[in-house]
Amino acid sequence: MRRGQPGYRGVVFDLDGTLIDTMSFVLEGLATAVAPYRRRPTPDEVMSCLGGPSDACVRRLLGGTRHVAVALAAYFEFLRQKDHVARPFRGARTLLGRLQAASVRIGIWTGRERDSTLARLQALSWEYCFDPVICGDDLPSHKPDPAGLLRIVQYWRLRPRQVLFVGDSDQDIEGGCAAGVPMLAIDHGRRIAPGPLRRPVAIVATPAAAFGWVKTIVLAGR
Repeated sequence: MRRGQPGYRGVVFDLDGTLIDTMSFVLEGLATAVAPYRRRPTPDEVMSCLGGPSDACVRRLLGGTRHVAVALAAYFEFLRQKDHVARPFRGARTLLGRLQAASVRIGIWTGRERDSTLARLQALSWEYCFDPVICGDDLPSHKPDPAGLLRIVQYWRLRPRQVLFVGDSDQDIEGGCAAGVPMLAIDHGRRIAPGPLRRPVAIVATPAAAFGWVKTIVLAGR
């Protein structure tokens, strides 16, 4: 490792919109599911409601519990019809392989429910890549509460500054910063509003750029 490099020993990834190209499905699916019960939300409005399991996102978009069950069922059906075309972002497999070869720990912190997460990882032959995998229904709290990310840090017996978190939502950014974990943010071309818990170590436009950043910074000298 080069002198002055951060010395990351573990990398935690968000799943949707970070490793796999599903964010467009998530945004469209949630907007479509709640549209019969309110004005159709914009992608930015949906993005701001992400974090935690799907029922929590739907509840935020609807502003309460009314119609949540039927909207949630519509959302899951939308995803079921799209899930077979979901693919990893280009470069994701290569990066994960290089991190494993360098003995860098890799984990997942996602708002997806566990059943959905494990099914998607298995479909991608990634079921043995990540340890641990913390999902949206594993804990009482959800992103941006940092409990899930801190559980991974503690499981690895590392300090927060030894771990890098890579994600793309506002909840990812706030959760990583609240945990004291260096955060690499993917903005997908949107503006990330500043704030006390929105201070990532770097902001990149695309997952591919994030993968390149990780290779340069985390794998330097390994």
